[in-house]
Amino acid sequence: MLAIVVLAACKGNVDVTSPTLESFEAGKVSLSGKVAGLDSGFVELMYPVGSTNHTDTIKITKGGNFSFETKVTEPLQMMMRLPDTRGSELVFFADPGKLSILGNKDSLWAAEITGGATQMLFKEVQTGFKNIMVKRDAIYDPYKAAEAAGDTGQMKRLEAQYMGYEEEAKKYADGFALKNRGSVVAAYLGLANYGQAGNTAALKKLYDTLSPAVRKSFFGNKINELISVMGRTAIGAVAPDFTQPDVNGLPVTLTSFRGKYVLVDFWASWCQPCRQENPNVVKAYNTFKDKNFTVLGVSLDQDKAAWQKAIAADGLFWTQVGDMKYWQNDAARLYKIESIPANMLVDPNGVIVAKDLRADALQQELARLLK
Repeated sequence: MLAIVVLAACKGNVDVTSPTLESFEAGKVSLSGKVAGLDSGFVELMYPVGSTNHTDTIKITKGGNFSFETKVTEPLQMMMRLPDTRGSELVFFADPGKLSILGNKDSLWAAEITGGATQMLFKEVQTGFKNIMVKRDAIYDPYKAAEAAGDTGQMKRLEAQYMGYEEEAKKYADGFALKNRGSVVAAYLGLANYGQAGNTAALKKLYDTLSPAVRKSFFGNKINELISVMGRTAIGAVAPDFTQPDVNGLPVTLTSFRGKYVLVDFWASWCQPCRQENPNVVKAYNTFKDKNFTVLGVSLDQDKAAWQKAIAADGLFWTQVGDMKYWQNDAARLYKIESIPANMLVDPNGVIVAKDLRADALQQELARLLK
């Protein structure tokens, strides 16, 4: 939080690093590349058009080659993936001009990308993050060893180091965003760092450092909308109502759960972090379901069969709803859900009392409220 306050205080006395959106000229982006290991099929390319997400399919020819052209009016973040590989997308930024992508069918997410000033800036920040995360992840094995040995002192020291690297990464992003406040990458970093519950003030302060043009960009508008939604869905606010069909196609409204504590849980069958978190939700449900508590699962799936299969496989035996619109799920859009898993705990009066409870935090909060 301190770092973002400093950023806001420095606003107005900053040299803006190129490329800036103020100097951006709309034009055609030409993508070409190769996916080694393929001689046919296609890749999916997703990018925003207006306020919605658009998907193009790009044909793969012999040797894994592909090409694609489109016009951009600002640097666009794009995601490329092979069919049925959600969660393994290649993320990059596209400027007018030529962009080359060289990847492998087994690791497209790690493809090498060349071309475009905004992509070069994005690659720079990715490298900076990676250098910090390598140090953070190196703690994992020593921590497991200390845990196995019952060395709580060492565990606490390693936990402190881990959190220190997390803070270092956030400060790095804050500084990078300020230095490049004229680029859409700065707004992207703001969403990545502060787009979660409880960060409204920090997100607003970062937004205020952005150049006027970036505030009007796709990511700038996302931040502005999110700040507004965060106010409507903040802890202490009445949860906005929504209606979604359940697995049998019957409509279910959030307000129909009034009188109980309900965990509104946004997830999807294709989301591995969601599937990893599901056992914690199952444990909470089984522990507190007879104490005026339930769960309402909201799926961001597109494939109903995959959704129902995951419900059965993970033992999610509570009300499940979903409109099969993927990230365009109406309830997810209402709550501006940008990543999953995400959840909020709503009390019997419909008031949001907690958000994004994970693992033991969910158990602890329910134990406190339902004692």
